[in-house]
This record gives sequence, structure tokens and C-alpha cells, in this order.
Amino acid sequence: MTKRIVFPREVLLVEVERWCGDPSCHARTRLALTKGEARAYTGFECARCERWNEDALTERDIPEWWEEFKITSLEGVRPVAAEGSAAEGSGEPVARLSDAWKRLGGRRGDGGAED
Repeated sequence: MTKRIVFPREVLLVEVERWCGDPSCHARTRLALTKGEARAYTGFECARCERWNEDALTERDIPEWWEEFKITSLEGVRPVAAEGSAAEGSGEPVARLSDAWKRLGGRRGDGGAED
């Protein structure tokens, strides 16, 4: 009986080039990513020194797919770095804008009543 070797096929989305953040290394690393890997991408391991480098894809890396990735929320699949501070920090701008909108709406309502 012969054994089969099966290689799963996935279409490569993009190949990106990154440099190690360690000043003594600064080696170039090339990464080939599929769509699933690109969505989960949070960094890379240097090929020379094996140091982990935090990283994120930008529009410049994947211009053809950027809109699709933003719609399907790249950030939605990434782990949150600091659980407490990120959750509080992300709601703060929304709360400030909501308060400002309410104040602006109140002035318009008052101004319209006086005229």
C-alpha cells in the first residue's frame, strides 16, 4: 500500500519584507501570508536572532485587499494587548463625542426656542 503525501493549498495573498528591531541584528525577513494569516498577523520572528518583533500590516503592504480587511476587521481577530486599559481607552473618545454632541444638540434646541 502506498502512502500519499498531501500538501494543503492556500492562495498566497502577499509577501512582505520586515527588518528585525534589534539594533545589533537588523536582519531582513521575508514573510509570505495567506488571507487567514494576514488577518491573524501580529508580528514576526527574526530569521537570524529568533527575536519576536511586534508588527501590523498597513495599507501599503496590502493595497488591493485593504478595504476588504478593514470591513472584515483586522483588529477584531487580534488579541488585546492590555485588557483593562484598552477596553477603557476605546470607550473614552466615544463618550466624549457623545457628550459634545448632546451639548451641541442642547444649544441648538435652546437657540431654536428663543428665535
